[in-house]
Amino acid sequence: MAGYKEIKGFQVQTRTEDPSPFAQALADNPYAGVWSSGGNLNTAKSASGASGANNSAALVFGGQPGNKTDTEQYNGSSWTELNNLNTGRDYLGGQGTSTAAIAFGGGTQSETWDGTNWTEGNDLNTNRDTLGSGTLAYTEGFAVGGWKNPGVASEVESYDGTSWTEVAEMNTARNGPFLSGDNTNAICSGGSSEPPVVANAELWNGSSWTETSEINTARYNGGSAGTYTGALIFGSNPPASGVTESWNGSAWTEVADLATARGYQDGAGAANTNAIYGGGYTTTTVANTEEWAFSGIQPTDPAAGYADAITGDFYYNSTTGQFKTVNAGGAPIGTWASGGALNTARGYNAASGLQTAALLSGGAKNTEPRPAALVESYNGSSWTETGDLNSARYGASGAGPYTAAIVFGGYFNNASYVGYTESFNGSAWTEVNDMNTARGQSAGLGTNTAALVSGGEHPPKANNESWNGTSWTEVADLNTARQGLGGAGTQPAGLVFGGSPPVTGKTESWDGSSFTEVGDLNTSRDYLSGAGTIQTSALAFGGNTPPATNKTEAWNGSSWSELNDLSTSAYGAGGNGSSSLALQSGGRNGSTYITTTEEWTAADFQIKSVTQS
Repeated sequence: MAGYKEIKGFQVQTRTEDPSPFAQALADNPYAGVWSSGGNLNTAKSASGASGANNSAALVFGGQPGNKTDTEQYNGSSWTELNNLNTGRDYLGGQGTSTAAIAFGGGTQSETWDGTNWTEGNDLNTNRDTLGSGTLAYTEGFAVGGWKNPGVASEVESYDGTSWTEVAEMNTARNGPFLSGDNTNAICSGGSSEPPVVANAELWNGSSWTETSEINTARYNGGSAGTYTGALIFGSNPPASGVTESWNGSAWTEVADLATARGYQDGAGAANTNAIYGGGYTTTTVANTEEWAFSGIQPTDPAAGYADAITGDFYYNSTTGQFKTVNAGGAPIGTWASGGALNTARGYNAASGLQTAALLSGGAKNTEPRPAALVESYNGSSWTETGDLNSARYGASGAGPYTAAIVFGGYFNNASYVGYTESFNGSAWTEVNDMNTARGQSAGLGTNTAALVSGGEHPPKANNESWNGTSWTEVADLNTARQGLGGAGTQPAGLVFGGSPPVTGKTESWDGSSFTEVGDLNTSRDYLSGAGTIQTSALAFGGNTPPATNKTEAWNGSSWSELNDLSTSAYGAGGNGSSSLALQSGGRNGSTYITTTEEWTAADFQIKSVTQS
């Protein structure tokens, strides 16, 4: 038998230890960085406005305690007191650089900074504080949400260098949100809707807001930096937090925490690679400053010593006496593990939410009446029955987080398909406007204010509809009519896959206006489950080939890769979560509905031993 060397034609390297996953981790998260201590403010303060291009040139102004007029400028090592605001105030916003900025809110007042003095400008149209403020040029100012006494604001105002103009409101009113960008392109995330504290995020394109991927930790009253394609958010209060997340234009990633947990303070920085956070509130007002800096190591230039630790790397570990290979990149490497069983066996359910905060609605049971109205919520370990749907049905689709979900369509009363839509507020369901086309066994994706329904039965459909939080609108058709298909992503950037008849692996990508055929699944199937919060990273699992299958595949934006199988084959199951943290629950195995729940957890790097075959 020929050896590896003869087949491959090169020397197999020998290592005394396995390579570090650092290089791959860096490639997965190129905007990782660290917080380091900077010079203290001259006066401890919170609820201040801030502006600045980076962590060596920033401005902090106004704030508490008292309605401060203080202005301090940072040079990369220390703060200098400069001329005061004309009007003292707190919980205000700021935008611009250290030499050309605007301060606004904490009332209606607006003032501009020329590097030496503050000049009073035109007022905001809405009196408010704890608002979201942009991070870029002050002549493209942006004031978003806040508290308008009484009530949480959804109002948005745009500044043109002279005056403020009201523009389209956000989908979710929020107080203390994080905002990055300017009045032409921005991302707003988190905040408090009094209650609850929210994790959802919205993108602004200069004329309208679109729901996008949620932050990992719901919070408010922290700082932000960057742009709509590369944002950084940090801190919160209450409670005080140091959590920092980086946005790459499609997903949020948790990175290194602040050394001092705090909030109630604006942040500054024109990019997610460079930012500053000065002052804030822990259990008391503080003066300390932290500077965020990108690690400086590009994915194409991994850390010294790890340059050869790449996907497919094959080597001999002389310590363990094993041949090994590096598995990483392209598709997540993960496993399925058992989760808490459903209280009621059922399939063809509507699923909403994430792996540890999921909702499973309706479905078909083993006993009559088969259509179910019952709803169960999952907390990461067990299912709890919660408020029933108004209309019992199976084959419905779902979208949104579990505290703000929608369920639409399905097979009603063993008699007909319907277009019924219901909205969930965390405790009860409300009937809202129906779909234009009655259907079931469709793909559903998005949120409760920006959803998409694709295909369905009966007969197999190509038509699709978009939900804006109030009503459904018909949009462009699928290229292939089908039923029993899976979905992932958002309303403006979605993915649908599989379905029948005939059973297919066809995959289509949605860009907000049309569908494009992309790479097929490796295993054709229908009545499969899908998970994924972004278009370029999704999971397809289970389904009917026939028979029922346990196959799992990952989409990387261009192709599908086979991953570790489910423990239990099932079709018509609920699918929740992302490509790294997913949930399958219930479904049908043969002629029986089941209670089985499985949890998918993925890592991006794995060392595997090579065995002789």
